[in-house]
Amino acid sequence: MIVSSNGFLIHSRKYQETSSIIHVLFPNKGIQSLIFKGKYNNKDQLKFSLFNEYLFTYNDKYNFPYLSKFENVNNLSIHKKYYLLGLYINELLYKTIKEGYDFEKIYDFYKSFLVQLTTSSSSSRRLAMLFEKNLLDNLGYGLHMAIDSNISEKMSYIYDFNEGFKIVEKQFNKSIIHGVALKDFFSNTLINDNDIDILRLIMKKILKQHYPDINFMGDKLF
Repeated sequence: MIVSSNGFLIHSRKYQETSSIIHVLFPNKGIQSLIFKGKYNNKDQLKFSLFNEYLFTYNDKYNFPYLSKFENVNNLSIHKKYYLLGLYINELLYKTIKEGYDFEKIYDFYKSFLVQLTTSSSSSRRLAMLFEKNLLDNLGYGLHMAIDSNISEKMSYIYDFNEGFKIVEKQFNKSIIHGVALKDFFSNTLINDNDIDILRLIMKKILKQHYPDINFMGDKLF
């Protein structure tokens, strides 16, 4: 059956001598692999661009379908300073998205995140934290409180990977997050670089727990 659907090019690589394999994020199927026929460096190949939305057409009856047509439907010109960040979030999606997830929700957030990168003035570290936080929520591994209670701005917290954030009395641990920063984190308003680094380290450890064989290298570029 011939299928047409909007999607984003996430990753591509050369396949044999005259083709390439592209990995596309679709709102209904997650990441789908397609074969693009033609010389790897021909003009059609160069029309593909990361971070732009395309309408892809292919035959869905094959497990490894051939791309028959594509057209640009949404040109998202993200600021060049976020290009490496964009590569990192594509890597996160490519290496984590599996069957059973809410693909449409992830797709919509990815698209809105790219739109944000066209006008944002935030640091790449802060934006990476926001994307990681949302992705973990959608994967079912999101950061949470140990008990269902309000966060106290006067208290300090540490993350227990089995229980969640819980109050800690001793202040010598480098992974301590103060209540004010924790509130900002959950409201997506955190801007302090030190707190961002601590929380990102926690989220990377969670990713490593669930994807032990995967190395996430992209954030070392920014």
